[in-house]
Amino acid sequence: MVYVETIMRIMDNSGGYFALCIRILSNSRLGRPGDEVIIAVKSIVLNKKISRRKKRKVLKGTVRKAVLLRCSYNKRRWGNMWVKMSSNAVALIGRWELPVGNRMYGPSFFEARSTKFIRIAMLSEGVF
Repeated sequence: MVYVETIMRIMDNSGGYFALCIRILSNSRLGRPGDEVIIAVKSIVLNKKISRRKKRKVLKGTVRKAVLLRCSYNKRRWGNMWVKMSSNAVALIGRWELPVGNRMYGPSFFEARSTKFIRIAMLSEGVF
């Protein structure tokens, strides 16, 4: 579960590295896999090949929408099975709720596939 003021990783190749959760766009105070969140980009991936600011998809300090794909909290599934990831991670979404990056790093939760962000969840490396 993710609360407001939680530090999360950005798991796509948009250029961001860490993000801070500002708001959770659901009916509850906590975010679960598949929920929309509003984040502020705290740090970016520094790459010397990208010298101009126009080529970056995200800049430090920008406020963006994202979808939560990984949580570092125990998730209960059928058959009394518990699943837990190692970190909290989000993927950035742009207009019309399409992904900003075209590649995802790391696995995502299976529960994120049952939401309206199935395209983003299927881009990830594995689904747990």
